[in-house]
Amino acid sequence: MEIKIAHLYYDLLNLYGEQGNVTALVNALNKQKLSLKVDLLTIGDKIDFQEYDLFYLGCGSEENLFIVLDDIKKYKKQIKEVINKGKFFISTGNSRELFGKYIELNNQRYKALSIFDYYALQNIYTRIVGESFMEFEQLSKPIIGFQNRECIIQNGNKGLFKLIKGYADNYSASYEGHHENNFFGSYLLGPLLIRNPHFTDYIVKNLLKSKDIKYNNIKDTYEHRAYEEYIKNFYENGS
Repeated sequence: MEIKIAHLYYDLLNLYGEQGNVTALVNALNKQKLSLKVDLLTIGDKIDFQEYDLFYLGCGSEENLFIVLDDIKKYKKQIKEVINKGKFFISTGNSRELFGKYIELNNQRYKALSIFDYYALQNIYTRIVGESFMEFEQLSKPIIGFQNRECIIQNGNKGLFKLIKGYADNYSASYEGHHENNFFGSYLLGPLLIRNPHFTDYIVKNLLKSKDIKYNNIKDTYEHRAYEEYIKNFYENGS
C-alpha cells in the first residue's frame, strides 16, 4: 500500500526551511518500509484532496501567505470535507492562520477559510520570538520549538499543546496550536517534526492505524538521540 503526501505551496510557504517537516515524515515512513509518494503542489496545480493521506503546509512571509490565501480559498469545501473525514493535516508557522475565520494585519481584515472558529490578530505589543516548551497529552516527553510570529490567536478552544514555558496562542491562554480530528496546527518552527521525533512517530503511527497498517516501533535513531541531548542540556537543567 502506498502512502501519499501532498506538500502544499512548497515554494511559497518555506520561510524557515520548514520542508524539513516533510523530510521527517518521509524518514519515519521509510523506516516502516512502506511505499511512499510526495507531491509538491502550488499555484496552478490541480489538487485532488481525496487522493492524499496527509497534507503539509509550512510557514511563509506575510506577502506569500496572502498569495496562498487567495489561491487556497477555491479548495475550502474540499479541505473542510477531508478534515472532517479524518485525513491528516499538518500546518506549521503562520500557515495555521489560513484555517481560521480571518487574519487582521495593518488595520485590514482578510477573510480566511473559516474551517475553524479562531482568528488571527496582529500583536499590538511586539513580535513574538523565542524558544518554547510544550506538553502534548498523548506523549510523556515535552515538545520543543521556536516561534517567530506577528499575530496572536483568539477564540481558539481546541489547543494542540499545553504551555510549559515560552509563548501560548495569546497572553491569557495556557495552550498553543489547534488539534481537531487529525488536523495539527502550530506556530512552532524548528522544524517541529525534525526536533520532536516522538511527535512525528505519534502522527505516523496514527496515520498507519487509519489505514490498517501495522506500525513498527523504532526508537534508536539519530533524531531521537539529538532530541534527548537537547532536553538534557536545555530543559532538564532549567535553561
